[in-house]
Amino acid sequence: MPREYQKSKNNPYLLPHNLYMRVLYIIKDYDRLKGEYHAILDSGIGAGGVVGASPTSNEPPRPTEDVAIRLALVSDELHAIEQALLEIPGEYRAGLMHNIVYGVSCPDFAHYNTWRNQRYKLCYKIAKRLKLA
Repeated sequence: MPREYQKSKNNPYLLPHNLYMRVLYIIKDYDRLKGEYHAILDSGIGAGGVVGASPTSNEPPRPTEDVAIRLALVSDELHAIEQALLEIPGEYRAGLMHNIVYGVSCPDFAHYNTWRNQRYKLCYKIAKRLKLA
C-alpha cells in the first residue's frame, strides 16, 4: 500500500494529516456503510439488535433510539461522500472512488497530479461537510 500524504505547497485543500487519513478511511468504508445503512432500513427501527444500556446501568435500554442514532450517523457520512463526489468533475468520479475504495490504479487519461489534486479536493469537501475541518 502506498504511503498516503498531501502536498503541502500550493494545495488549497490541505488538511492536517490525521484528519486527511480519517476522511480517507471514511471513503474506504463506503461499501460497508451502504450495506449497514440498507441493513438498518431493512430490519426496521426497533427490531432489536442494538442494546442501549449495560446490565449494571440504571438506565432502561433504548434500542430504537440507538438504531436511529446509528442510522443518522451512517446517513450523514454517506450523504457527505455522495455530495462531495458531485463537486468532482464527472470523468474523475468513478476512477477516484475505485482508486480509494479498492486500490485500483487511476485510469491514464489524466496525469497523476490531476488525480492527486482531485483526491485532495474530495477529502477536503467531505471533511467540510462532516464539519471536521
